[in-house]
Amino acid sequence: TKNSYVAQAALHSDIDSGDGNIKYILSGEGAGIIFVIDDKSGNIHATKTLDREERAQYILTAQAVDRNTNRPLEPPSEFIVKVQDINDNPPEFLHENYHANVPERSNVVIQVTASDADDPTYGNSAKLVYSILEGQPYFSVEAQTGIIRTALPNMDREAKEEYHVVIQAKDMGGHMGGLSGTTKVTITLTDVNDNPPKGKTCTAFLTLQMYKSLLRKSRLRFAFCSDYNITRKNIFEILSKI
Repeated sequence: TKNSYVAQAALHSDIDSGDGNIKYILSGEGAGIIFVIDDKSGNIHATKTLDREERAQYILTAQAVDRNTNRPLEPPSEFIVKVQDINDNPPEFLHENYHANVPERSNVVIQVTASDADDPTYGNSAKLVYSILEGQPYFSVEAQTGIIRTALPNMDREAKEEYHVVIQAKDMGGHMGGLSGTTKVTITLTDVNDNPPKGKTCTAFLTLQMYKSLLRKSRLRFAFCSDYNITRKNIFEILSKI
């Protein structure tokens, strides 16, 4: 994990009398760069901070050899260094901004998804909980899934067409001390045909061309209908001849 050092390890040979004739050597992943060994004492330590997200474990081999001839004095010993995780990665959403077109009066809007680079098998560092920061009382979000739903029944596009929602994902199961990330969701209600046409009857003078007859002026009564749905059309319908 970032900003933490691996605990010190040590290799000590039973035949080491302390006269300096034994040398300890180290090989394997990161030996000499990330991990070094004191060739006199056999103490092993890390030279830099370790990040589990870069590498979760290292396998090292240490051995006691004769200082003068490099002849092995004992079989090599294997060390497995496992880097434990701490909560150092905030959740990140797949998209910084989401856009959803939703039919008015629908229930499910969209699902947003965040990820966490911390170890999901260790503690709650990668356990995410979703919550809504902006967008109440119109919308809600399922804490475990990130599914956004409408919170009010029968939301009408004719009343309001566009909404802006902010969703938060917080790790540590949403508890205090957890890290968080946010995303913005723009929700546009799309139209469904839920408004009957409204109109009135009136009279006008129209000039009609009658098939196989002369032009003549006729006074007609007709209806003008206006539709308030987004696909509205103005409709004229002849009702009768006056």
